[in-house]
Amino acid sequence: MSKLVSLMSLVLAAGLVCGTGQVIAESKTSVDRMAGPVNGPWRRLFLDAMVVEESQGLERIFHAAQKHEQNPVLIADQPWEKTGRYPGPYLYGSVMSDQGKLRMWYRCYTPQEIFCYAESEDGFHWTKPELGLYEHNGSTSNNIFLGPKSDLSVPADLKDPLSRFHTAMVFKQPGNVPADQRYLLFGYMLRPSRHRVAFSADGLRWNFTPETARKGLIPGGDATTYGYDPYSQRYIAMRKTGSSGLAGRRGGRGRAVGISWSKPGNVQDWTTPVSGPVLVPDDLDPDATQFYNGPVFAYQGMYISQLWVFHARWFKEGPYTDQKMAEAEKGSPVTTDVQLAWSWDLINWTRTPERKPFIALGDREQNEFDCGSIHTAVAPVVVGDELFFYYGGARGRYLNPRHHAIGLAKLRLDGFCSLQAGNKEGWFISRRESLKQPVVTINARTGPQGSVVAEILDRHNQVLPGFSREECIPFSGDAVAHELQWQTKSLPPDLMEGDKKIRFFLKDANIYSYLPH
Repeated sequence: MSKLVSLMSLVLAAGLVCGTGQVIAESKTSVDRMAGPVNGPWRRLFLDAMVVEESQGLERIFHAAQKHEQNPVLIADQPWEKTGRYPGPYLYGSVMSDQGKLRMWYRCYTPQEIFCYAESEDGFHWTKPELGLYEHNGSTSNNIFLGPKSDLSVPADLKDPLSRFHTAMVFKQPGNVPADQRYLLFGYMLRPSRHRVAFSADGLRWNFTPETARKGLIPGGDATTYGYDPYSQRYIAMRKTGSSGLAGRRGGRGRAVGISWSKPGNVQDWTTPVSGPVLVPDDLDPDATQFYNGPVFAYQGMYISQLWVFHARWFKEGPYTDQKMAEAEKGSPVTTDVQLAWSWDLINWTRTPERKPFIALGDREQNEFDCGSIHTAVAPVVVGDELFFYYGGARGRYLNPRHHAIGLAKLRLDGFCSLQAGNKEGWFISRRESLKQPVVTINARTGPQGSVVAEILDRHNQVLPGFSREECIPFSGDAVAHELQWQTKSLPPDLMEGDKKIRFFLKDANIYSYLPH
């Protein structure tokens, strides 16, 4: 299947092509193309080293997302976005494909936090509709949906003049839920400090549950991020915590990430399976490494985290003070970029060996808008055959970030990691697969003279008759969902049962994923 045919299949599934020719997948399609069926089968990604039993002449390559040429895609162009200590829009929030367009919920300081809404038909050009929901400087002609004057349903005995939201992340609930609860907002409220939930029919007008003002959803700090786990029908909170894992002690490597999750079907009932952190800097990280957080999204049976790596040193011993923290950070970069981590269970995590950025900081000498810090939306969205990662960028450092704006970085579908062959052919053998048809969908790209072919093996690595590499129809080109086939179109009855393996041969090619039929 060519890339064009693959793209057109998405058009038919989504039912929408924008005027620019760019495809915006409907929400269900976008989520499904990332997460896959609840019980599989899932595309085999090379993030998981266990999909390969044996290989020769191949290199495992981790790929960074590529920034959009016309970044930033959303800037401060309204008065309420330009004031305060940290002027400009920042993406400590959500982007999703919904209602035939992309919808974005983002944050600004004015100087207190306000939360704004934007939408796009193509993912590059964004509009800020006048919502008429929130009064700012005497007018409701703005795109603000939540701010310090919003009704947060805080009980009278807990009310504080400074009660306001610090973070807000929006999700659309799947399945059969009441219409007025179709959308969820999770976030962190200041004074009293609580993690809270709100419901909405449209993602703009919110009703906060008073119960979570009195008793927060989870333990954890202000930088906690949320995600959805479709495999267990629950929500995830990646909690800001300390790397020591000991109550009352803030030593170790400094900031780290813990985990909590909700019970299926009840977004107000949460458990914390591990009291300490699950993502902590280790011996492969430089000393000046902390994890500010790592929003998680489900992808082909696993969980992928956009880990916010804070390059700042932490004091080693004793109780926390602002002065000790500032003193420890001196001489370190005090910047934040994004790296990858992945897990099968949300508890045990793997990271790339070289610890290179997945979304790197911009050029400081060029004073690019994202040369000081980067924080991402809770999850990417599928647009055509690519993943769009939206992120907030700032020029300054942590305590003085200066101007904020929102950028875009793109990655081909499944493009996190590949097996790569140069001009000399290499090969790998898959783990045992339950192959019922002689068809394997591959996500691959070759050079002009490159190719991908395969043969089907039994469990003892013997080629099945009729399914050798010579009888495979070679692939060359660039496609995210090409059906690799053999001249023989079906397996004989005596070979239908039992596990099989696939030996792939690559020349001047990258393969990003495969899925047996």
